[in-house]
Amino acid sequence: MIGLAETQRSFQAQILTEDAPLPAAWDSPRMLSGLDVYRNAYRARLISALRTSYERVWTWIGDEAFDAAAAHHLILNPPKSWTLDDAGLGFDATLAELFPDDPEVSELAWLEWTMQTAFTAPDSEALNAASFAARTTDFSEDDWAALRLSLVPSLVVHTIHTRCADIWRAIAAQGEAPDQLLLETPATLIVWRDGLQPRFRVLADEEAGALSALREGRTLGDICESLIPFHGEEAAAAQAGAMLGRWIGDGMIAGLG
Repeated sequence: MIGLAETQRSFQAQILTEDAPLPAAWDSPRMLSGLDVYRNAYRARLISALRTSYERVWTWIGDEAFDAAAAHHLILNPPKSWTLDDAGLGFDATLAELFPDDPEVSELAWLEWTMQTAFTAPDSEALNAASFAARTTDFSEDDWAALRLSLVPSLVVHTIHTRCADIWRAIAAQGEAPDQLLLETPATLIVWRDGLQPRFRVLADEEAGALSALREGRTLGDICESLIPFHGEEAAAAQAGAMLGRWIGDGMIAGLG
C-alpha cells in the first residue's frame, strides 16, 4: 500500500514537472484535470513572484515575453527552497539563452537580482571619512604605501557588454531608454550595499583596475605605481587618493588590512 508521504511527494513532483510519475491511481481524467488546475495555479504564483523580483525586466520585454520566459525557467529549474524569493535564482542565465540577440535582457536581470541579494548580504560596518582618518592619522609615507583595504562583503563585480545600468535608471525614472544598447567595449559594473541601501555604479577602466587590485590584496602603493605610466608620479598619487575617497564616501571600505 502506498503511504501518505509517498503520495504527497509524487503529487508535489507532478506539480513541479509534468514528466514526474503520477501518484498511484491518479490517472483518471478527473484526477488529471485536477492536477492541471493545481499546476497552473502554482506556476501562476511563481510567475507572479518572478514579476516582483524582476519588475524592470518585465517592463522591458513586456507581459507575454516575460511570462513565457518565466514559465520556461520554472519548468527547467523548479524551486527547491521554501521561500518564493528564490524562484528567480539563475533567471539571468535562462534569459541569456532565450534572448541571445538581446544581451541587455540578461544583464538587466543580473543587475536586478544582484541588487536584491545585496540587501540581504552579510552585515559589515563600513568606514566613513571620520573613522578612516582616525585610524590613519599617524601614518607615515611607508604606511600609506603598504596600506591594504578590505571591501564590504556585499560588493559584487561583474563585466557587462550593454547599457543595462542606463536601462535600469530609465525604467525607474519612467524616462527614455538609450538608443544604443551595446557598449563599444566591455565595462565593469559593481553592486554593493551602502548602509541599508543597495547601490550600483559602472566604473571607468582605471578604477576597475584599481578595485580589482584591492580585491587581490594589493597595496595602495601598488595601485599608485600602476597609475604612474599614465599620469606621472604626482598625479598618480592624487588619482589614487581620489578613488580612495570615493570608495570611503560610497561605503565600500570595511577595514584596513
